[in-house]
Amino acid sequence: MRSAIVWVGMVLWVMGVWLVCVNWSAYSQEAPAPKDEVIELLDGRVRAFFESISQGGAQQAYENLLRGSPLLGQKPDALKTLVERTNQIPNRFGRFRGFERLDARRVGKDLVLFRYIYKCEDFPIAWSILFYRPVSRADSPPDEAAWRVILLRFDTDMEQLLRP
Repeated sequence: MRSAIVWVGMVLWVMGVWLVCVNWSAYSQEAPAPKDEVIELLDGRVRAFFESISQGGAQQAYENLLRGSPLLGQKPDALKTLVERTNQIPNRFGRFRGFERLDARRVGKDLVLFRYIYKCEDFPIAWSILFYRPVSRADSPPDEAAWRVILLRFDTDMEQLLRP
């Protein structure tokens, strides 16, 4: 009987120490960083893009994502080529399964880099999208129209995701 009481006492003591440690670690963690409104706004634009291309609407998806972008004016057939390559994704890599944002970071005040993985049945596709705000208005509220895509890359080079 005495050994059972000692055993119960030890278990209760260990649980008490564990609870103190768990509670202490909860208080000692750093507060989460505040959300960047611009990143959240542009992420919504990219998410809408991926949802649209996953449903076969590549043409409209690119027109919305690249609105105001100098990429469209550089080569006359750039949009057509992007749409054709994107429409080949299901045949080459399998059906769409989902997408995930891997990285979103500001590079200075007027650049935002996003990296996503577009998940297909057979193979993932790495996407990099760089937004630029041509006129710096850091003190103005977030405005999606002020940002334009200046770089868009997608391929199966998964090593690019490992680079900073």
